[in-house]
Amino acid sequence: MARRNRDPLDLVSLRQLRYFSAAVRAGSFNEAARACSISQPALSEQIALLESMLELRLFDRAGGGRAVPTQAARELERRIGAGLGELQSALLGVHEQAGLVSGLVRVGLVQSYGDCWVVPVTRAAQTQWPALSVTLRRRTAQALTEGVRRGDLDLAVSFDPEPHEDLEVLPCFTERFVAVGAWPARSRLQDLSRLADRRLALLPSEYAMRRQLDTAFTRHGLVPRIGLESDSLEDLVDAARHQGMVAILNAAAALSLKVEQAVPLAVEGLQRRACLLRSRHRYHTHAAQQLWSALAAGVPPLPARWAVARRPAA
Repeated sequence: MARRNRDPLDLVSLRQLRYFSAAVRAGSFNEAARACSISQPALSEQIALLESMLELRLFDRAGGGRAVPTQAARELERRIGAGLGELQSALLGVHEQAGLVSGLVRVGLVQSYGDCWVVPVTRAAQTQWPALSVTLRRRTAQALTEGVRRGDLDLAVSFDPEPHEDLEVLPCFTERFVAVGAWPARSRLQDLSRLADRRLALLPSEYAMRRQLDTAFTRHGLVPRIGLESDSLEDLVDAARHQGMVAILNAAAALSLKVEQAVPLAVEGLQRRACLLRSRHRYHTHAAQQLWSALAAGVPPLPARWAVARRPAA
């Protein structure tokens, strides 16, 4: 029997159709491969097989991995795109209809929200739902936003994300920056001038928190004395405890590290808002939705002096 007379479902695979649809939407084999979590050559090979099976050219190849869909490709994607989404939802929804929470959820987080928030909530969720698998990936705030938008992460726990049309943001709490050092009982720092002559242990300059601190020092006409820079929060606290320095952390980090001698910096702008992030447009599995709800309900209780009070609703 000639190929063109055979049922097309006998000729092509769902994987090929998924890769094809991703390439049409991305306009680039490179971007489509990243979205599908495979190598670009492997995606190109499967699309070439699809073209061969259909005896139809679907893309005009360009340099740099770019791929321009032909008119036939655009029409095909228009007709199958919604169907693929419905099929994916149906397959993923089998467990949901049975009331099961199972499968893998990929969670990104900034390091300071791990031990005091994400890890305890995740452990409790896996105790409740033994079939749930979770991967935790610690990243910078910018990398987390990009990971959620690309689909590399199902959700993220970060702070102060830049607005984006594809980003759903759930604010959870606003925390102060705190200084860790050997303070007298009930000490309270009102400004940065008290820190100007102390040796400071700070995050490196590529971190958003450090940039906020540098801006605040400059605004007050102060030049900080930096004794240690480290991207490990444990290193900063150790320098405060054993080397006489002052470490500046966000409140959740101090909570995670069980710091007792920390006082808030009552300086305008030295605070940040902790948030949950996920895509507005990608499909979220039942497991991802349940873990999102668990994280929202499991926000860590910060000491009152470290938290910024929420404004009452208008």
